[in-house]
Amino acid sequence: MDTVIWHCGPLMLRTYNAWLLGGALTALLVIGWRAARHPAGHVRAWFDVSLAAGLAGMIGARGLYAILHWEQFRAAPDQVARLSFGGMAWHGGVALSLLAALLIARWRHVPFRAWTDAGALAWPLLVATAWAACRAASCAYGYEVGTLADWPSWLVEELPDAYGFVAPRLDVQAGGVALAALLGLLAVGLTWRGWLPGVRLWLLLALTGLGQALLSFLRADYAPTLLQHRADRLFDLALLGVSAGIGGALWLVGRRRGTA
Repeated sequence: MDTVIWHCGPLMLRTYNAWLLGGALTALLVIGWRAARHPAGHVRAWFDVSLAAGLAGMIGARGLYAILHWEQFRAAPDQVARLSFGGMAWHGGVALSLLAALLIARWRHVPFRAWTDAGALAWPLLVATAWAACRAASCAYGYEVGTLADWPSWLVEELPDAYGFVAPRLDVQAGGVALAALLGLLAVGLTWRGWLPGVRLWLLLALTGLGQALLSFLRADYAPTLLQHRADRLFDLALLGVSAGIGGALWLVGRRRGTA
């Protein structure tokens, strides 16, 4: 269950948010490292873009969560701003963070495609820490199974649900971390080889949407529905389609210019 690990007056830090904060700071360091290695990498300007993206990401993720769970906030809308209690819909965060990054990159004269390539290295860290946060807070848990003995040990575990009830379950959270690890290996490989410049982040986002959509079929936690499907699954598929479309268009443009 999500526990409070730091408390000072009205401020508190829960395990869930601590994981997310740690992932965000590590991702920021990765982008700063890539900025220092780029010919046009004014580190402070790249940090400005990244901080704007992070702030917009929090607003977008919390905003979409509030929209999807409005019945929860209808009686107390002021609770929307209380991030210490968790509750994020990360698809909204991705959309708003990329929009903010594009705008601030133009203002700060940061090459946006190069920034997204740095973001491709940082993105798997965010995915991994988000799933680790869910493991700590018992969210995004898998379906119960009859007994652990009937399943491969890497696929199931004794895990709690959101109410603290421990049972043998499909270990979806470990699957999410494994997905992040695969994304990380791909990002490192593309960066090392210099392949798909300007397209890497969009490729990783598309694969994230695909992987998360597949994992959603194993999840037993509550999720709002749209069109009789889990809303997060539809957003996963939308992310897959939009990112693949943007990445494909950028790849074609780069190929025509001889830079792909």
